[in-house]
Amino acid sequence: MGKTVDHDMLQESGHDPDDRKVARILAVDDDEGNLLALEGILSDLGHPIVCVTSGEDALRQVLRNEFAVILLDVRMPGIDGYETAELIRSRSRSRSIPIIFLSGVDKDPANLFRGYSAGAVDYVFKPVEPTALRSKVSIFADLYNQAQEIRRQAEHEKRLMAENLRVKARQMEVVEALDRTRMQQSLVIDTLPIALFSASSRDGYRSRTFVGGKLERLIGGPAGQMETIGANWIENVYEADRDRLSEAIELAVKTGRLEIEYQFDGPGGERRWLFERAAIRQGDDNTPEMYGILSDITNQKRLEEQLVHAQKMEAVGQMSGGIAHDFNNMLSVIIGSLDRVLEKDELGNKTRRRLDLAMQAANSCADLTKRLLGFARRQALDPRPIRLNEELARSEGLFERLLGSAVITRIDCPGDLWPVYLDPSQFEAAVVNLAVNARDAMPDGGKLSITGENVTVDAAGAEALNLAPGEYVRLAVKDTGIGMDEATQKKALEPFFTTKDPGKGTGLGLSSIYGFLRQSGGGLKIDSQPGQGTTMNLFLPRSPETGAAKKSEKAGSVPRRFNGLRILVVEDNDEVREVAQSMLEGLGCQVETAANGDLALAAFTRHSDIKVLFTDCVMPGEVDGVKLADLLTDKDDDLAVIFTSGYRGSEAPAPKHRSVFLRKPYTSAQLAEALAKVQEQRPG
Repeated sequence: MGKTVDHDMLQESGHDPDDRKVARILAVDDDEGNLLALEGILSDLGHPIVCVTSGEDALRQVLRNEFAVILLDVRMPGIDGYETAELIRSRSRSRSIPIIFLSGVDKDPANLFRGYSAGAVDYVFKPVEPTALRSKVSIFADLYNQAQEIRRQAEHEKRLMAENLRVKARQMEVVEALDRTRMQQSLVIDTLPIALFSASSRDGYRSRTFVGGKLERLIGGPAGQMETIGANWIENVYEADRDRLSEAIELAVKTGRLEIEYQFDGPGGERRWLFERAAIRQGDDNTPEMYGILSDITNQKRLEEQLVHAQKMEAVGQMSGGIAHDFNNMLSVIIGSLDRVLEKDELGNKTRRRLDLAMQAANSCADLTKRLLGFARRQALDPRPIRLNEELARSEGLFERLLGSAVITRIDCPGDLWPVYLDPSQFEAAVVNLAVNARDAMPDGGKLSITGENVTVDAAGAEALNLAPGEYVRLAVKDTGIGMDEATQKKALEPFFTTKDPGKGTGLGLSSIYGFLRQSGGGLKIDSQPGQGTTMNLFLPRSPETGAAKKSEKAGSVPRRFNGLRILVVEDNDEVREVAQSMLEGLGCQVETAANGDLALAAFTRHSDIKVLFTDCVMPGEVDGVKLADLLTDKDDDLAVIFTSGYRGSEAPAPKHRSVFLRKPYTSAQLAEALAKVQEQRPG
């Protein structure tokens, strides 16, 4: 806050009447460098420039002299620009001096409104554009000179009115000059992003008479309709806000002030948010009148809605991730227990069939939790070599149900496409997301084609696509929809940008797909034209391994034995820990267990022959699974680590240790495969 200034500073003071003849310019800025710059810009106008560095000095200058225009910095120590302007306006002799605010930071609509409410006629943002500033200052200096000339002429002709007919002709010139002055002042107001109005108590303040600004810019529509719209103002307010505005007006009658935001249906059919601020005063005939200002806050409200929606999506994601985490722990117990039972040879056919059905249902639930975690973005990427023709073949039935009969889908991905290295579930989610976007771009139906081809990106192409040079599979997802113009394409990958109607899209779909592709070493390129559809080109990195996925499946189907291998199992969930212990003992391991990191450190100290740490990543307490692995491998750099989790905040733990990552829920075969991998990593 600035310092409080006694209003005695602004009492009338004597000065030389001849001073009025000079169109002085007052520049106020606490930065002397800025003042030198303003002097340089305005010096060639030929008007005296008075420079001061504080609001207090500015008030003293206003007491001594008259000025054609005041250039006032907003941010100053002591009295800031807003307070200085209000004090200048409180003095009858100086309240008509035009004030132009200079600001480098206060671009917020609320600050602009505060400036105009304080009496500013314009807002100029730093760095100042010299030509524009000179033009504005020159206009006000000319207006000042004209007003002074008019004043002198009027005083002179008043003395000679009775004696000379020439005085009457001059009076007409004075009137014309005043009209020109008012017109120029009105033009200045019309350039501002506001509309000024008055309203009468005779009709309960239901109509608006606009006396300044450009209302058509705020609400849209031709200028000829503005008078009719003003006469029926309340009727054009959005129905849900109409009663609220009426209640605010009733309160303003008691308090004398009105501030409210409401939605307004313009003549073009577009609904916009308006901010209305007004005061009620006695009119010339002692009838209460409302005088106010309107501004458009539609963009601000839309940004607020996007923020609220994003916060809701984040809350839903956190809830989904938490639910999926708990389900994964329960499914680990169910799948692990079923897997142990299914290993028994003495099961009857009927019993085995029932257990198989239970296992299938549990695996379906595990897939569902995986999708929930993917939605919540709490699942680590699990990239592996995949073949696109096989992945898309599994999704073809899903496309038919998702897109409906109005969209014809064609998938052309030949079998000779290179394997790509991606997380299969994230890839499926990305393709489904693109298919849904394509469907929304074809409201009357159309064609969706998904084609793939092997491409080699050279250095020049890599720079254009923001990729590393190398071999990729280009997957083209093409629709025959409405397409996008160049400006939309530039913003399409930005978070929260959407072309859908409000409430029908988060604006995170394409940005999350792009992030997944970039994280996987790939990229995305958009080809589109309005009315000619859109092609999303996904550049997917070729896998350096071609048979890893099949080898893993084959290896996982063969039971393995690890007789005598001592393993430390660390898991805070009692049931999951018990199932993991049973699985490992079934594989021939000697198992030590701990419920948290502190107990695990003690167990490791007691048993010097522990060769493998099998730990949950997320555990209560200060020592989670990742920190525990760091502590134990510092003690024994030959210790192998198997991390497991059903809920991860980002990626799986970095390969700082000789380690693998096993996602919950898992089977005995998958656990055996993880053990085999860390054993194979042993040096020598």
